[in-house]
Amino acid sequence: MADRAALLIAVETFFEAGPIVPYAAADCAELMRALPAAGYAPARCTLLAAHRTTKAVIEATLKRLPKLIGDAQSLLVLVASRGFSAKGKGYIACADTIVPDPLETALPVADLLAAVSKVKAKEIAVLFDIDPLALAEHKSLLPGLDADELAALFDASPKCVGLTACDDGERSFETAAQRHGIWRMHLLEAFTGKARGGVSKDGTLTAAALHTFLADAVPRTLRRAYDAPHDQTPTLYGEANGAATVADLGKLIGSGNDLLDTTRMKRVVFRADAPGQVRDLSGYRKSHTIPDRPNDWARKYVNRVAAGDIKADLDNTFDMVREEFGYKRKDLDVSAERDGVGFIRTPDFEYTVSVEVSTDDPAEVVWRRELGRLSGPDFVRSESFRNVFGARFNKLVFEFASAVDVAEFVDRIEDAPPEGVKVSVASDSGAAVIALAGFAGRVSVTRDAVTIEGQTGNPSSLLEQFLAFVRKFGALGEPKALAGGG
Repeated sequence: MADRAALLIAVETFFEAGPIVPYAAADCAELMRALPAAGYAPARCTLLAAHRTTKAVIEATLKRLPKLIGDAQSLLVLVASRGFSAKGKGYIACADTIVPDPLETALPVADLLAAVSKVKAKEIAVLFDIDPLALAEHKSLLPGLDADELAALFDASPKCVGLTACDDGERSFETAAQRHGIWRMHLLEAFTGKARGGVSKDGTLTAAALHTFLADAVPRTLRRAYDAPHDQTPTLYGEANGAATVADLGKLIGSGNDLLDTTRMKRVVFRADAPGQVRDLSGYRKSHTIPDRPNDWARKYVNRVAAGDIKADLDNTFDMVREEFGYKRKDLDVSAERDGVGFIRTPDFEYTVSVEVSTDDPAEVVWRRELGRLSGPDFVRSESFRNVFGARFNKLVFEFASAVDVAEFVDRIEDAPPEGVKVSVASDSGAAVIALAGFAGRVSVTRDAVTIEGQTGNPSSLLEQFLAFVRKFGALGEPKALAGGG
């Protein structure tokens, strides 16, 4: 039986205090619908939006919260609104917060945390997506919550962990193209199993792992969504309680999958590297000077003249992906970034294409194409996958979350060699090459990765070889640390 409870508060519009919080209500409603599949009891989940976001309603709900969630073992609280601070204390604006008296008509952060701490739940995760509220009429009030107060409140709590969408002095951005708040969009990805970052082998997602995923995903999306540079830094408070589980995603993503063992891997990608000439790039002109050394100028030049080629690659792949997989437009996120990288993100994978100046010969470039964030082996084995990507990749790379001891790995094989296996090792024990009977490709193990290399044209054979490798040798690498993993 699901024993998780949630309180979602979406203050999107205000009577007079400030502008709307774009997409707050829709994002919270979407999360509300996703929670049952993530281990939450529907009867113990409450959403406050629209006319139910006045201070009186919010405070009444907080007062009744112990009764609303009963004996649930964990509580998730998400508040999307605007906020300000005064004399080191933060306030969350409610729908009826008024400009003449904001302190009396807004909800103090300390009061909210005190209220949620009264529930019986042993683990409480409080998520704040609070945009700064500037009140010109009150010079003593500062936009945004007070970071020092948040740190003190969560550090003093025996069971509360806090995640904020942005750091002190920053705002939380939205993307009109995706019609989401950026931080909330990635939060939804995490709770619906569309993003695997931080999810353990058994399908659980902790608050600390969720924060690590958001801290990586939000800045990348922000760079794509806005031409001008902006900062938005998701922040974790109460790290001592970061092990609190916020979602059970085992039923959504499956568990026990060796390929997607995110407790040990940094990432799994199909990869292909191909050489090229600078003069063959679409942006090259005869009047240009071809680089003679691989310096910053050469890298920037190659990024600029390769922009058209990257876009053409993405356009071609986009068309094939739409046709073969039947994705809707809103399922695809496409970006041709200006730093020599472009990508297509879908619910099942992320395709990346990049170009770099060759370090061996600056007149040449190296094209790298990668396919990562894979939804699972069945997707890789599908006919549509072969139709789109079958001729593109000749490597499958499993990058470890932390370095492995190659010497110990080789010793383990040589002490009890599996049938049909031969191993060679470098003199410094930094790398090993494994030969498996019946496979003509190459399996190499370094401190950072296992690489399966074969012939271009059959990615699924690389997958099968990798799974055979894991079955013979067991899990490799050490589990990720609680926080700070990539």
